[in-house]
Amino acid sequence: MKTLTNNCGDFFYRVLAAVAIGAPMLLALAVSRLPEATDRGEFMVYGLGTVLAVLIAALVLRAAHNLGFSKAIGILNSAPNRSVTA
Repeated sequence: MKTLTNNCGDFFYRVLAAVAIGAPMLLALAVSRLPEATDRGEFMVYGLGTVLAVLIAALVLRAAHNLGFSKAIGILNSAPNRSVTA
């Protein structure tokens, strides 16, 4: 028998891992199609910087999202004579 726990955060981390692995591969493939020049190296460096910036932004937004919801639940739980239902 298998127990299935469905955590909505798992999808986010799977997509994040896929982007972290797949984007540099696709970038290397795109760079290999360009003719040899200094633009080729710049394209790779700026592309990897962009991928890194997107990953960092996603992690920061995820942390802010989790922090906001945990604070909101804490505020609702501390209010007198109110029940929290989801």
